[in-house]
Amino acid sequence: MKRTVALLLILAVLFSVTSCGINSDKTEQAEETTAAAKTDADLAAYIENQLADIKYDGIIYVTHNGNIVYQRATGTDANGDPLTIDTSMYIGSVSKQFCAAAVMILRDQGKLRLDDTINKYFPEYDKGKDITIKHLLTMRSGIRDTVNEGYADTLPHENSEEENTSLIKKWIFNQTLLFEPDSAYRYSNSNYILLADIVEQVSGQYYNDFLREHIFDPLDMKHTGLITEIPDSPAWAEKLIYDEEVNEVKIKGIAKGAGDIVSNAPDMVKWMEGLSDGKIVTSKTLREMVTDYSPDSGQRYGYGLMPMFAEGAGHEGAISSYSSTEYFNPKSGYCLFCDSNGRNPGSMAWLLLGEYLYE
Repeated sequence: MKRTVALLLILAVLFSVTSCGINSDKTEQAEETTAAAKTDADLAAYIENQLADIKYDGIIYVTHNGNIVYQRATGTDANGDPLTIDTSMYIGSVSKQFCAAAVMILRDQGKLRLDDTINKYFPEYDKGKDITIKHLLTMRSGIRDTVNEGYADTLPHENSEEENTSLIKKWIFNQTLLFEPDSAYRYSNSNYILLADIVEQVSGQYYNDFLREHIFDPLDMKHTGLITEIPDSPAWAEKLIYDEEVNEVKIKGIAKGAGDIVSNAPDMVKWMEGLSDGKIVTSKTLREMVTDYSPDSGQRYGYGLMPMFAEGAGHEGAISSYSSTEYFNPKSGYCLFCDSNGRNPGSMAWLLLGEYLYE
C-alpha cells in the first residue's frame, strides 16, 4: 500500500504543474514551459539524491511527453555485465495488461463479448456458465491461483507448453471457487492464463504471434518478446536467466498471459505512450481498461491495469528475483518504469521517495 501511495504522490506533484491549460500569451507560455522544465529537473535531482545510499540493482526510467527526465541503470545481468537502460528484463505481472489489450482488440473487432460466459470456450468447465470474460479480466471470477497455490511448480520441466496448458486447465476446472463470480475481488494468475487461451481460440493465432502482430511490431518494440522465445535466443537468454530460480522459464506455459513478457525500459515507454495515444486501443476502450471494477475490495483493478489518480494507470510485477513497476498518465504525459533483478524489490525505491515527499 505504501509504495502505491508514494508513487501517486510523486506523480501528483508533477501533474499539478503540467495540467495547466493553453494560454495565448507568449510570456505566460514561456513561464509555464520553464516551470515544467524545472519540475523535471527537480524530479531527477531528488530521485538521484534518495537513491544515493540505497542498494538498488536495476533500472529506473522516467519520461515526459517522450523526453527523458531521469534514467539510471545499476547492477549487473546474469553474465556479470553492467546493466544498461536497454537491457531486457522480465516484467512479471506487468504482462497482464498486454493480455487484456489483446482481449479488447478482439472485442473491438466484434469477435468476442466481455459478457460471454467462458463455457463457450471451455465447455468441459461446469462453473464456466457463471463466469464471464469480464470476470477474468477484473479478477472477480473466484478462480483459484494456479501459480501462488503451488500447483504450477509441480509440472514436469520436459512437458511442452501445450501439455502443461492442458494440465493447468484441468487443475483449474477441478477446483472449487473461492466465491461466487462477481461477488468479490481476488488476484489470480489463472484468470489471465485462461484469457490467453481465449485469445488463441478467437483469433486462430498463437498467443505470441498475436501480440507481435497487433502490439509489438506496430509500436516498434524490437527488444520485447515472450519467455517461450528465450530458448531460441541464447545470447538474449544468458543475460536474463537465473536458471535455477526461474520456473516460469523452465516450466512452459505457467506464465502465459499472466507474467510471460520480457522487455526493456524504452520499449515499455513505447507501450505506455502507444496506449495513451490510441495506437493499440481507442481512448474509450482504454478508459474501460483503467476503470476500477472492485471498489468494494480496497484494491483498485481494471482490465490488467490498476487505475490511479487523474486518469493514470499502472501495475507491478514480480517473477523470481525480478520486480517491476510501471505508471503512465495520458493527461500529464509522464511515463515511469523500473525493473530490478536484485533481491530487494524495485518498488522499495518508491517507498524511500515517498518518505522524502512526506518531509
